[in-house]
Amino acid sequence: MLYVIVALTIGYLAFLLWEKRTNDKALASFRYVIHVNGIRGKTSVCRLIDAHLRGAGYRVFTKTTGSTPCWIGTDGIEHEIRRLGNANIGEQLSIIRKAYREKAEVLIIECMAVQPELQQVAQYALVKGNMNVITNVRYDHIFEMGESLEEIAEALSGTIPKNGVLFTADEVFYPYFCEKADALNTEVILCKPEDCNENEAIACALGEKLGVPAGSFREHTSNYIEDFGAQKMYHLENGRFLNLFSVNDPQSTRKVLDVHIPEASDVTFLYNNRADRPDRLLLFLRYFFPETHCRKIIVMGEARGLALRLLKKHGYTKTTEAKNWKHALSLSGGGDIVGIGNIKGQAYEMIEFFEGGEGK
Repeated sequence: MLYVIVALTIGYLAFLLWEKRTNDKALASFRYVIHVNGIRGKTSVCRLIDAHLRGAGYRVFTKTTGSTPCWIGTDGIEHEIRRLGNANIGEQLSIIRKAYREKAEVLIIECMAVQPELQQVAQYALVKGNMNVITNVRYDHIFEMGESLEEIAEALSGTIPKNGVLFTADEVFYPYFCEKADALNTEVILCKPEDCNENEAIACALGEKLGVPAGSFREHTSNYIEDFGAQKMYHLENGRFLNLFSVNDPQSTRKVLDVHIPEASDVTFLYNNRADRPDRLLLFLRYFFPETHCRKIIVMGEARGLALRLLKKHGYTKTTEAKNWKHALSLSGGGDIVGIGNIKGQAYEMIEFFEGGEGK
């Protein structure tokens, strides 16, 4: 029995050594590895960088983990990632090998890790990005990263590269990232939006660093394909529905809402709840609902009872639950309806229905 255990241990260690050497060999073949982290906009930034660099002639391979996790090959064809179980950062290793087999020059890969220590493992042991992005620092994943923006920034800083370049659109935490990056001999570039949004500013600035003229950005991204479930307004028979399910954090949701429905007050919110993300509802209760007047809040999705109790505990009495998204729409009474919170589950099915052409 002892011999079997020893043999299995040696075999496992040999496999780990092979895996590390294979991964390092693949990473060494890329001209640039772009590891994209942050609270809001990671998937959009990945896709924008992909379109910009691909349009400039780079051989690009991209992996995103947005509403629908996928990889985009060097031929530009998108493939959905089918997972047998829960998402795991070890998935990045197989993606790196795929990019190597396709002889990619540039690997763009969205950070999967949330816990601070795993973010560091993802950067320094697995991906080893040298042209990285931290899109912004906002309230989300507070159970894993901490309740304050400072704690969240510290967690995100775990993906600052060594001897590389970091791009960010967060002016508030730019000095903090500079301080962290200085110890790693890394340059930090603040991407300021000019006639564009933050995500576009990051992609444009990164392209410039790689020698792609900023003037070509609009041309290169003209056929940019958004992630499934991106913010969009749908016109219904008795009103409008604004999809903000995938915006996720309360600060970003507020900003996007103000763009589409300025001074919104007479709206109905459909909050799609996830049983594994009670922290997100707590954040909406702190930083979104107190600043937003509405007709009612309809809760759909998972663990609706808990969500209803939390909302009513905080004084939101005009709150009800819906067994599914069709039931939610029937309860809304028309007018302006806004979907918020999470896109997984019922919200995903709802947007699939709208995108199929019905209900537009």
